[in-house]
Amino acid sequence: MTESSVALIAMDMDGTLLDSHQRLTPGNLAALREAQEAGIRLAICSGRLPGDVAMFLDEAGLSDCAILSLNGSYCLERCMEGAFFNRTLDGETLDATVEILCRARFPFGCFAQNRLAIFEGDFPVEGEFWGTYTRGRFAPQYLYGVSGLHALKAQGVNKLLCTAQDEAKLERVRRELAALPGLDVTSSWSMNLELMPAGVNKGMAVAALAQRLGIGPEHVMALGDYDNDVSMLAYAGVSVAMANASEQARAAAGYHTLSNDEDGVAHAIRRYALTGSPVAETT
Repeated sequence: MTESSVALIAMDMDGTLLDSHQRLTPGNLAALREAQEAGIRLAICSGRLPGDVAMFLDEAGLSDCAILSLNGSYCLERCMEGAFFNRTLDGETLDATVEILCRARFPFGCFAQNRLAIFEGDFPVEGEFWGTYTRGRFAPQYLYGVSGLHALKAQGVNKLLCTAQDEAKLERVRRELAALPGLDVTSSWSMNLELMPAGVNKGMAVAALAQRLGIGPEHVMALGDYDNDVSMLAYAGVSVAMANASEQARAAAGYHTLSNDEDGVAHAIRRYALTGSPVAETT
């Protein structure tokens, strides 16, 4: 391994690896396979449930790819195998968070490893908001309401996710949630909140995986597009923001690539990882 070579590539999914139709494109898949053939380890670092990520990887023949799911709160070495990290919310914090979201009447979900309890709100959301796959050997289990949440509490809830239609109301709820002890608040797009155990984020998860693999941060490449990707972009020696990235993600990245609808991941892998060292870029 040379001083500047990439040994691990960690990627966000939505807005990064997947296009705007939630597809893993042939161009991106080809580049991922090229990286694997070059001996580079791969990791998906997503807010999605692990089984939802695993279904994409299984279909693509990438079962050796690590899954750092639920924004890093539940991590596996490969498709639904080798769990090495699982952090859940404290019971009092969980109850207080659920109370605030119910009072706000936002649609929200409680994520527990590969299970999800969905709460309806004042407006409907499409099923795809919660995940792409509902059937298949790795597909998550979907539950509903208070009874669903009760079924999850024994194993612990790793993350909550809500969405809104009113930006001002979302900001008020964000401030209320941010005041809770033991809870970190982030977003994966402009009209949602992702609620995590304090100190848990994608950067922490990528660092934990890299340490398990004996890889230093200078040999890690991270790609992302939104605020919940900032921590892993800050950690990685080679940090790449998508052309469609938020201002915070772009500011945290040392390099930039094409959009998720232009195979930006493939472009970045070939330019910054498979060349042996990053190429200087100022745009």
